[in-house]
Amino acid sequence: MREPGRAFCALRLTDPERLGLVKLAMRNFWPGRILRSVQRIYLDQNKWIALARARAGHKEEAHLIEVLEAAHEAVGAGDASFPLSAQHYYETHLRGDPASRMHLALTMLDLSQYDAIAPPHVLVPYEIEVALIRQLQLPNDPPHAVQIFGKGANHVFNTKMFTYDAPAEYAGIHIPAELRAVATAYGSKWMEVMTLADLPPSETTRLKLNEHMRLTGSRFVSGQEDLRDRIAEIGRGRLEDAMTATAIADILDPLLAACERLGIDPGKLFAGGAKVLGPLVYDIPSRLVEREMRRLRHANPQKQWEDNDLNDVTALSIAVPYCDVVVTERQWAHLAGVAKLDRRFGTTVISDLRRLPELLKC
Repeated sequence: MREPGRAFCALRLTDPERLGLVKLAMRNFWPGRILRSVQRIYLDQNKWIALARARAGHKEEAHLIEVLEAAHEAVGAGDASFPLSAQHYYETHLRGDPASRMHLALTMLDLSQYDAIAPPHVLVPYEIEVALIRQLQLPNDPPHAVQIFGKGANHVFNTKMFTYDAPAEYAGIHIPAELRAVATAYGSKWMEVMTLADLPPSETTRLKLNEHMRLTGSRFVSGQEDLRDRIAEIGRGRLEDAMTATAIADILDPLLAACERLGIDPGKLFAGGAKVLGPLVYDIPSRLVEREMRRLRHANPQKQWEDNDLNDVTALSIAVPYCDVVVTERQWAHLAGVAKLDRRFGTTVISDLRRLPELLKC
């Protein structure tokens, strides 16, 4: 069996059918996964909130009880997985009421079973290297495949800091190995709950978690507003070039690192301009999604950017290429359809949770 990375390198992303086959292979044969078809379903934060409200008995969300039950049934049967991303953690932490955060976290972890999707800073360097090899037709072997899906906050943030091991002794009393194993499992689960609910045991842990955020929502909004003004100056006919240029600027560090690993002269790469860099961005799955979402938003300059748009765009840039179903806000589902990202990646992108039970039967 070929590595997922090798299959991905041979893939032309303009062919949705072939992409769907490779996505199926990656889903079934990715390291650490059992050999069966598991639907990866990504829920936007507001969808998780709706399910949590249904779980709490809110009448306005009563119609989602059937959705929640169908989702649990599919997870229990091993047919579906609802991975969490870093953006779920960030957005959950924004809720002011600790009890509300705890209820939401328990809802998310109960359904997700701690399944997680890797962050962009893990996936993007791999995607870049694969795209460079393919676009420049290099003889280099593809990079080692990254693990897209895993378990818990450690996978979400690509760290080991959210790990709990019960002590070998307590108050001078030796703890038997069997009891330690039970305590470690119990403590690990509560660490996951406390991390997602933003109830860490120390301020140091909280500060370390926040260090994973390289950009704030307000900085993102400011950057997009500056870009909007710049596009107005140079003319909207340059929108495509502006989107490609900013997409490359966003990944400049990992792109230069990949060039060094592959023996590519970055000067020659950049000298090719949009004719070279445009197809390169289109061949980097997460960056293509991010670019297209921003492009379509900038195509309507009257639409104001909001702080939370950073989380949405970042989450969708990973969810759309690598999950099978994405349930998100109506505006993002619409833009994904307009950009034909759903067809390109073989992903069902919807905004209505009530459609989920039907999709889970597929």
